[in-house]
Amino acid sequence: MRLLLVATLLAASGMSHATAKIDDKQNLLTPNQIQQDLQSFIDYVRLGYAYRDEKQTDFATFEQCVRQQSTELKDKMQLSRQLNHCLEHWYDHHADVTPRPKDYYLPMPTASGLWAQWQDGKAIVTDVPFMGPAYQQGFRAGMQVLRLNGVPVEQAIEQANVSGFDEARSWTLNRLLTGKRQQRLSLEVHWRGKTEIKLLDIEAIVQEVIADKPLLTQKRFGAVGYIRPENSLGNNALIQAFDDAMHQLQDTQAMILDLRHTPSGGNTEVARGIMSRFITSRQPYQTHELVSIEREFGVKRAWQEFVFPRGDFQYDKPLIVLCNKWTGSMGEGLTIGLHGMGRATVIGTQMSQLLGAIYSETLPHSQLNYLLPREKLFHINGTPREAFMPDQVVEQQNHDQSKDVILDIALKQLQNL
Repeated sequence: MRLLLVATLLAASGMSHATAKIDDKQNLLTPNQIQQDLQSFIDYVRLGYAYRDEKQTDFATFEQCVRQQSTELKDKMQLSRQLNHCLEHWYDHHADVTPRPKDYYLPMPTASGLWAQWQDGKAIVTDVPFMGPAYQQGFRAGMQVLRLNGVPVEQAIEQANVSGFDEARSWTLNRLLTGKRQQRLSLEVHWRGKTEIKLLDIEAIVQEVIADKPLLTQKRFGAVGYIRPENSLGNNALIQAFDDAMHQLQDTQAMILDLRHTPSGGNTEVARGIMSRFITSRQPYQTHELVSIEREFGVKRAWQEFVFPRGDFQYDKPLIVLCNKWTGSMGEGLTIGLHGMGRATVIGTQMSQLLGAIYSETLPHSQLNYLLPREKLFHINGTPREAFMPDQVVEQQNHDQSKDVILDIALKQLQNL
């Protein structure tokens, strides 16, 4: 999953003028091909989108959006723009059509430099990754956003809110703050009694996402081991790298697994490979529900997925998992899995709240990929994954942001054991 999303970001960087002309010709579609792809997309969302019935969106309104001015669509990227725009009716940042036009909004939370909430009529920044690009540009949790590119923020949200629903305001706000490639957002913010204009450099955030990184970071804090996957949960090579790190940290008295750098999710092989090092017997870690089966046949289908012990030793000492708004998809599954198996205490903020397990399908003529949550996912205690909260919630704006408060809290707890 990470490879796909990073590839999307790279593709959005643009092409040469000559290459663009060649690709435009290759991507031309006939009116009949356009209509067939639209119908395939509509049918899949109707049957397969697991969270359709939980949203306020009227399906007929969504379908009308997809078909609107469809006779004017001529090529693959125009179709991608139309489908991505209409998907915003569901205000779901786990639903996507790729590749996107290079001037379309970037994927959340992969390319999100900060996170905000619409609270009591105000746009409040709630999370900024410690020492990330937005942090280094001067943004802090607790700031109130007053204007976005000179437009009052409430007006900007209202104009961009495709669904029109109040419950989509925070989603729309974060869509605007994630922005587009090569964009610099002018944000008028109020913080600590002062109002000022700050520039959010989207390109710097994208470059940090796509930069080459190791599969993981490991270190020791005294007798405490620390492992942080670097947005690599979709790379099967992480399994061996994690095993190597576990061997080097085998003698520690406790472990911290930091999942705050996993916005692009990953796959279950990697997640199970990691969880398998912390258990001594087979255990379920997550419940799945395939909603489309019940919609089509009236027969409910749900199951639990299991993890089996693996490796030449099992780490049975205390474990703390760190999470935040950039703990996404499979990172969220890994977190609730270790928590549900009774193997980890979880410390941090609410996670990305990416809905369900996505399936990737391809439209027959345009060859566009559409990724939609088809399975609902649950903690083994029955809590929807997106509703899970850490054992200890750390609200960033309530703390000194000159240090990594979440990590400090975890270390203090382990050192007191």
